Amino acid sequence: MTALAALVGAILLVLAAAYLPGYAAVRMLGGSHLLSLALGPALAAAIAGISAIGAALVGIPWSLLPFLLGIALLVAGAYGLRRLGVTLPATVLDGALSPRRAVPGGAAWIGGAVAIALAPIAIQAGRPDAVLERWDTLYHLSALQRIRETGIASSLQVGAVSNTEGDPSFYPAAFHALAALVPGVPTPTLLNATVLALAVTPWILGIALLARTLFAEVAWAPTAAALAATLIPATPLDLWIHLSPIPNLAGFAALPGALAAAAALWTALLPGTAVRPAIAAALAVGVAGAGLGLLHPNVAVTALILLAVLTAVTAAGRWRRRPALIAVPVLALLPVALLSYTPLGSDVTGFNGGLEVSWWLALGEVLLGLLTVWPMALGVVIAVLWWPGLITSFGSSTRRWLAVAWVVIAVIYLDAALDSPLNLSALYYRGQDRISMPLAMLSAVLVVPGLQVWARVLGRRSRERARRPGPSMATAVLVIAAVLASLASIPARTDNAAKNLAADYPGRGRFLQADERALFEQYGPQMDRDGTVLASPFSGAAHLYALQGQDVRLPVAGMAYTDLDRDLIYATEDAATDPADCRLLEENGIAYVYQELRPYNRHKTSDSVNFAGPDLGRVLFQTVHSRMIEIDCDPGDGSYDPV
Repeated sequence: MTALAALVGAILLVLAAAYLPGYAAVRMLGGSHLLSLALGPALAAAIAGISAIGAALVGIPWSLLPFLLGIALLVAGAYGLRRLGVTLPATVLDGALSPRRAVPGGAAWIGGAVAIALAPIAIQAGRPDAVLERWDTLYHLSALQRIRETGIASSLQVGAVSNTEGDPSFYPAAFHALAALVPGVPTPTLLNATVLALAVTPWILGIALLARTLFAEVAWAPTAAALAATLIPATPLDLWIHLSPIPNLAGFAALPGALAAAAALWTALLPGTAVRPAIAAALAVGVAGAGLGLLHPNVAVTALILLAVLTAVTAAGRWRRRPALIAVPVLALLPVALLSYTPLGSDVTGFNGGLEVSWWLALGEVLLGLLTVWPMALGVVIAVLWWPGLITSFGSSTRRWLAVAWVVIAVIYLDAALDSPLNLSALYYRGQDRISMPLAMLSAVLVVPGLQVWARVLGRRSRERARRPGPSMATAVLVIAAVLASLASIPARTDNAAKNLAADYPGRGRFLQADERALFEQYGPQMDRDGTVLASPFSGAAHLYALQGQDVRLPVAGMAYTDLDRDLIYATEDAATDPADCRLLEENGIAYVYQELRPYNRHKTSDSVNFAGPDLGRVLFQTVHSRMIEIDCDPGDGSYDPV
C-alpha cells in the first residue's frame, strides 16, 4: 500500500467510524437522515470515548471489538426506547439538505473551496506522514503510538504518556480512540488522516446543517454556509496548522452538527413539550454532549453556553406561562459555573499565559474577522457578508439567539485577547485561538442573512429573477469577485502552512529536521529497540517513538520530570569520564544519547544531554545540528562489569 493510499484509506475508515454508528442509533430512535448526520460525529466520540474507558477497566485491549460492542449497546438502547414509544420528534431537519439545483454546481463550488483550503497544506507537507512542527503534534503522535502499543485508549489513562512512571492521568482521548481503530497505517500518517477526516467533513457539513435548521425556507442557505465554513479563517483545519490542539479542534468541528440537532429538537418541542419525545431528545443531545466532552472539555463548555443562549432567548417570552422552561438554560450553565468557580476546573482555570494584545487590536480582530488564527484579507471580505446578517438577526424572533450567541462568544474572545481580570475565558486556557473556532462557526452561518441583506440592497428580488431567466450582471460580478478573493488567499494559506510544515522556514526552529529524519530511517533498523534513547523532549529524537517504535525516555514536550529523570539527564554530562554516572545510565536502560548542537528550545534541565562529548560512546550518525551516540561504558581496562 502506498503512503497516499494509506492516507486516503485511513480517512475513509475514520469517517465511517465517525458517522455510521451515530447515524444508526438516531435512525433507530426515529430521527431523520439529516438529524442523524448532525449528531453522528459527537455520538461516535461518545461511543469511542466511553467504550475505551470501559475496555480499560475490564482489561480488554482497545480495538474494533469494544467499539462495536459500544455501538451495539447504543443501538440496542435506542431500539428499546423505541419499543417503549420514546422516539425523537419530527424536526425542521426532516427532508433533504436543500432542493436539487438550489445552487447550480453547488457540490463543485464546495469542492473548489475545499481545494483552496487543502492544497497549500498538501503542497507544503509533501508527504502523507509529514510531521507538524508543533509541541501538541508530538504529544498526540506519542499518545497514539502508546495506545497502539498498550491497547489502552481510556481518557482516564492516556495522560500517562507525559510521565516516565506511567502514572495514569486524565486526558480527553475520544479522538485518539477513533484514530486507533485503523490498523496497519504508520502513526504519523494515521494522525494526519484522522485530523483531515474529523476537522473537515463534520465542520462543513455541520455548519450546512445549522444553516438548514435556521433558514429552512432559504434553499441556498446550506451551500452558502458550507462555502463560508470552508474558506473562513480560523477553521479547525487552520488551527491544526497553527497550534495543533488536535482533540480540541476535532471537537469544535463536531460542534456545529450537534448544535444544529439541539436547535432543531428544541424548536420542535418548544410549542408544546410531550414527555416521550422530550426524553428521547434529551438523551440524544446528552450523549452527544458527552462525546464533545470526551473530545475536549472546552468544546462541551462551549456547547453548554450556546445551549443556554438558545434556550433562554427562544423561550424567554414563554417563561410566565411555563416557568419550568427557565430550568433548561440554568441547568446548562450550572456545570460551566462549577468548573469556573470551584476547584473542579482548577487544572484549567489556574493556567497563566496566552497571547495578550491591546484593546484596539483585539476589537479589530473581532470586528474585521481577522481572528488570531492565521488572519488574512479574505476574513475581512467574509466579514462584509456576515455583519449585516448579525445586525438583522437581532430583529428576528427565531434567529435572535444566533446573534446573541455571537456576541457572547465574541466577549469571551475579547476577554482572552486582553487577559481580562474577569476571567471569562479561564476554561479556554485564556487563549483566543480555541475561541476563534466557535466564533468562525457562528459567523459562517450569519453569512446567510447577510447575503439576503445585500441581495435587497442590490435590488435582486425574487420577482426580478422571475422576469430575468439568466443571472444578472451584478450576480455575475459578485461571483467573480468572490472567486478571485478566495483564490487570492492561497499565498497567505501557503505561507501559513509553510511555517509549520516546510523543511525550513526563516526564524522558526524545527523539532525534526529533514536530514535527521532521513538518518533515523536509515539507522533506525540498526538500533536496539529495547535500548532507550535519552534526549531532550524538544529534539527530533523525541519523535522516534512514534516514527519507528523506538523506546524514548522523554517522548513528549512538556514532560513531568521525576527525580530519576533529572539524575539521568545530568549524568550524561560526565558519563564519559565518571563510571558511576555511566553505570546509572546503563542500569536504567539508556543505550543512546541524542544531542542537539543547535537546540530547538532552551531548557536548563533537558539541555544537559547536549554537554557530553562524543567520547561517551560510538557516534552512530551525525548532522550539522545533532548527533546520536551509542553509549559505551567500558573504559577498556578490564574493570567493566556489564549490567
